[in-house]
Amino acid sequence: MSNIANRKEIPRLPQNRAAVGKEGDVKRSFDSQNGNPIRLYCGDAFELEIEFQSTVRNARVVCDTNFNQADHSWHELPFRKARKGVYRFAAPATRCGEYAFRIKYSFDDGESWIWDRAHLTHVHVDPIRMKNIRCYTMIPSVLGKINNWIAHLDHVRRMGFNMVHLLPVTQMGQSESPYSATDLFAVDPSFLEPGTDADAGLEAFEAFVEAAREREMSLCVDLVLNHVAPDSKMARSAPDWIVPDKSEPDGLQRSGCWHMAEWLKWGDLVKIYYDHPSPETREAIWQFMTQYALFWANYADRTGGMVRLDNLHNSDEDFITHLLRELRAAYPNLIIHAEFFSDTNTLLKRARDWDLNLFLANPWEYPYAENLRTYLKHCHEIGRRVPQYTPVTTHDTGAPAELFGSAYAVVPRYFITALMSTGQTGAVQGVEYGVPHKVNFIGRNQPFPYSPNSTIVEEITRINAILTQYECLHQVGNLQFVDDDNGAIIGAFRVSANDEQNLGLLLLANLDTTRYNWLEIDLKKITGQSTHLLQDVRYRLDPFDMEEIFRVDLPPSGIAAYRIIREL
Repeated sequence: MSNIANRKEIPRLPQNRAAVGKEGDVKRSFDSQNGNPIRLYCGDAFELEIEFQSTVRNARVVCDTNFNQADHSWHELPFRKARKGVYRFAAPATRCGEYAFRIKYSFDDGESWIWDRAHLTHVHVDPIRMKNIRCYTMIPSVLGKINNWIAHLDHVRRMGFNMVHLLPVTQMGQSESPYSATDLFAVDPSFLEPGTDADAGLEAFEAFVEAAREREMSLCVDLVLNHVAPDSKMARSAPDWIVPDKSEPDGLQRSGCWHMAEWLKWGDLVKIYYDHPSPETREAIWQFMTQYALFWANYADRTGGMVRLDNLHNSDEDFITHLLRELRAAYPNLIIHAEFFSDTNTLLKRARDWDLNLFLANPWEYPYAENLRTYLKHCHEIGRRVPQYTPVTTHDTGAPAELFGSAYAVVPRYFITALMSTGQTGAVQGVEYGVPHKVNFIGRNQPFPYSPNSTIVEEITRINAILTQYECLHQVGNLQFVDDDNGAIIGAFRVSANDEQNLGLLLLANLDTTRYNWLEIDLKKITGQSTHLLQDVRYRLDPFDMEEIFRVDLPPSGIAAYRIIREL
């Protein structure tokens, strides 16, 4: 005989009167099939429309969502009737973050409800400053003291950059790499003026932050979360916070990365033990590293800027999930940029689950017109779900002279990454000097015996001005190649959908660093018009008439940009 007194209670299911609609009941203004989020900038209008596919006299339609809610609580917002069978919803995006919504409707004034079959769709609201990122990576070790960094800001600003990515400035270990820190909360003494107390390092750094703010420039702070120097304070005072490795003389595991099929070990970096088996130790590590991230992210947030998560693909996933929640809670308008190299499906998942704003693209790995063209198409295809930051090179890669055969190759390459992507681009200190090799960022107070190359500086300045001026350069999916797969010239048309004056921009870049190349473009095929009015937007020359076939001759590393003016 069973013992009823010991039987566990059977839970009750909720009584939900809402049914689920049938496929084909409504036509939606958003993609409900592929799990694609709606991506907005803060201040943009969040707009939805549904159209009933059968005759509907009257309906009540509501959006059930946590949109714009600081605590992510759910509430219902009404649609309005636009015309027979069509209902619309609109609300401004006032808070950055990851949200979701679902739609339900009633045909009996709320007596019963039907959930739209699309059910749940995500909405991602990015900081407005992310729309136009022109980022300059500054190498502190070759600039010297912090006062020199401040003076260099004026040079950066004159070229049209609006953000400075500063390599880590924390106190360096014996290898003198900025990514091998001995003290995560101290500025390296080599950046301070002689006789300055090391304790005043943060005050000097804060003066740099204020100088950037005064120039209306954002700051990108590099967060190094995976490792510290073997001679760091952490490794000395809390060696159990480092992953053990009996094969190492000091018993501490080194970090590294896969390159091709080879594991490269970084001897100057020891790996932080985020998944420590002791809950108490693990909590202490997480708390310490969270405070490190919040400490430096504060400076970026103060300038309306960005943090760069170094080597995120090799980071502890559980800790990163925790950290990003803390960063979002403390700095909701902060841009979070990830160095994360993986397959597309993993990128899509991380973008959504971790609420990341921007991923590092790698256009420098595509030296030829054909494969670079394919890569740019890919960036636009995934851009609504995984926005791409497309710098011409990075501080880790070679210089344009090394990668592409000429220092002047930076001109067409930056032209392409800035104007054929989606509005987030950058360049590394040194490219405007025409350096023959990448700037070595390891080592203190290195000499930098170069002067700016006036030709390269002028071209970068013009490119940044064009990127700032035209809205179509900040859109996703409006890139049309018009070069007939030319082997040297990449030619693209950026469609300007909502501009009464401009049909769009015609952009052309010759990747050949040694020879002239030419291209004939059928303008009628692009625009549907027989006659056209074109204007050179690099030099702002007067518009000129052009028939259907437009021939462009470009010198080595040459570029051209034309506005096609709508005939009103």
